Amino acid sequence: MPLAAPPQVSHGAALTFETLREGDPAPERLRSGEDTLLRVIDGLVRLTVEGEERLLGTGGEAIVPAGARHELASACGEARVMAGFRPR
Repeated sequence: MPLAAPPQVSHGAALTFETLREGDPAPERLRSGEDTLLRVIDGLVRLTVEGEERLLGTGGEAIVPAGARHELASACGEARVMAGFRPR
């Protein structure tokens, strides 16, 4: 008898992966109803939240609160980022 898969529970959360390239434009982002968890998988990322800039290297994480305007760009070469979104 095959084993049943455990139920999948997301609570409305979503996960995405993105590749950023140095020199590409960094459009402003805004997720009004969701907190965003960013984790750098590879590379160096420049994260600007409400005008405050910080650098995140491989393994670095940041939480962007719902409603905070932010920009995300590669700070050197190519960078890969994982982003998780959770409704408030």
